Formats: sequence, structure tokens, C-alpha cells
Amino acid sequence: MRVAILGAAGELGGRAAALLRRWLPEAELRCASRRGHWRRGAPGAVRALPLQRVERADQAALAGWLRGATLLVNAAGPYDWDPAPLVRACVRARCHYADLAESEAFAARVRLAAREANAARAGIALLPGCSTAPGLLELLAQRWRERPDIAAVDAFLSMGSRNPPSRGLLAGLLAPLGRPMQGGSGDGAERCFAKLVAARARGGVRLLCGNYPAALPEGALHFGARRVPLGFHIGFDRAWIARALHGIAPLLGALPPRNIARLAKWLLPMAQLARRLGTPRGILLLIARDAAGAERDRLEIRALQAGLDIPAAPPLWVAQQLAREAPRAAGALRLADLVPAQAALTWLAAAGYEI
Repeated sequence: MRVAILGAAGELGGRAAALLRRWLPEAELRCASRRGHWRRGAPGAVRALPLQRVERADQAALAGWLRGATLLVNAAGPYDWDPAPLVRACVRARCHYADLAESEAFAARVRLAAREANAARAGIALLPGCSTAPGLLELLAQRWRERPDIAAVDAFLSMGSRNPPSRGLLAGLLAPLGRPMQGGSGDGAERCFAKLVAARARGGVRLLCGNYPAALPEGALHFGARRVPLGFHIGFDRAWIARALHGIAPLLGALPPRNIARLAKWLLPMAQLARRLGTPRGILLLIARDAAGAERDRLEIRALQAGLDIPAAPPLWVAQQLAREAPRAAGALRLADLVPAQAALTWLAAAGYEI
């Protein structure tokens, strides 16, 4: 099979390419970026691959580049652009699609473009949000799909601050801060990082995180016909980072959204300096609760190294599934519609993560 990766020169795009090369070596990788050259520090496993310059708005060039590909991995963040030309190019090339966006607004644009391009009729599957949120969260939470006693799920993502930052990752993290949470509007809406929430992971590790949008339609998990609320929280291995983000969130929320990417450029050197004070340890904790709010079950994934590989891994699972069989459904799908939860857990264990 052939896998095309747009934004391969970025942090997550490069990691996705490296994972595909290691875990699906029979796949032919076709890499592209807006500038057409590898960034400094790109994984050695992918620097030897040719990298083509492709503009994401050039539908004709995209269709030619995608010809013969089974899957496109869209890693061209930050995801504040119109994906319609890319979606149309995928449908024209008969190429399935997965992106690493953690933005419900971007996912909604992908779903709209899929309907307008008649992707379902063409048999093309499009999976927006194949990163930690919403894809991995919703996929892992399926373990409680048949548990009628589970009425809500809380998720806590604590990231290792020694992991290498990038301008795109930083802009994506900062963009929602101080703004109304998903589904909210006006002065009375709950705002991102307006409150800090603490949780205890295995071994008594304290996680301090801020409330954050999970990029889920309706803000809920799909358990068949049931909708289960998901509370999502993001933090770091150092509590002072969460407190700092909490403090600046109102200021960021007052900035025009177009200025966030520019701000990320100026803050990147500070984030790189902060790496010296952090650790590479990342923790993803999901807590299932009953209607009274009592904990009924939990799932914890701990990364002692290579934590940023986890949000880059879902496109690999999509490619592995497509290599085994054609998708049973088409159009705009969720990661959980295509990839079995056990396949993800099996890979995470094989890759050395603690579960």
C-alpha cells in the first residue's frame, strides 16, 4: 500500500512517518510539506525519504500527488485552514483520509466537505481527529461501551515537558485557552483553562490539569445509541506550567485568533528552555464514573519515553487496518468506527508503554 503524509516535516508528521516506516515497512511512504525540505531534528528514519513541496490548497497538484495512495495522513497543523480542497482531492484520487487535528471546528469542516464531495458514495473513509483528542480518547473509552453503569468519563492528559516543542504544537495548545469551551458562547460560558483540576495517577502521582475542549461533537462519547459526557483536562509533568497557562488564559482569550500562531513563534524559545526543567514522562488517565460521580473503573497509559509518538500513532493503526481489509463504512467516520480498541492497546504495549 502507499501512504501519503502531508506536513511530514513537522513534529507529529515526522513521527507518524517514522512509526509507519517501523511498524508497516511494506508501505510505500510519499512525504510532502509546504516548504519541501526536512526541518532540523527530523527523525533520522525519515530524513532519507524524498520530500515533495505541495500546497494544501492546490487541488490539482494534490490529486496528482495522491494518485495511487491508499491513505492520506494530514499532519499540516495548526489546523486553522479550509480542508475542502484536500478532501475533494482525496475523493477524486480514491484515497482515504486521516488527520491529527484536535479541533472540533476543523473536524466539522472535514465532515461538511466529505458530504459535499459525496465521499460516502465514492467509498472513501475520512477520519478527522486521529490524535489524542478526540480519536484516542473515544477509542480507549469503548472498553466501557457495554457498561450501563458508566454515566461519565474524565480524561487527564499530563504531558512530559522535556518532549521537543514545535511552533505548530504550541499554537495548537494555546489556541483554545481563555475562549468558550465547546458548545459555549457569550460571557457566561465556561472557558478553557478557567479552572484547574487535580487527579491521582498510579503510585500517587498528582496530575494538575486545566479544563480543555475534547473536540467531540456534542462534547460526548458515543457508546452506541448512548451519549456519555467526557470531561477532558490537559497539564504537564510540572504543575507550575499548568498554573502559568491558567494565569495567562484570560489574556490569550482576548487576542484575535490569527495572532496565536505569531505568539507561538515568540514563545517557542521559552518552551525550549523549559525543557531543561522537565521530564519526558507522559500520562493519559481515563476515569469512568457512575451517575453519582463515583469512580467505577480506570485506564492509565504511561509513557516514560517517546510520549509524542502516542498522538502520532493512530494514523498507523488506520493504515494497518486498511492493509488488512477495506473499510466497512465510508464518509466521515470516527477512529473507533474503523480501529478496534484492543488493536490500539496491543500496539501500545508492544511499543513499550505501560498500561
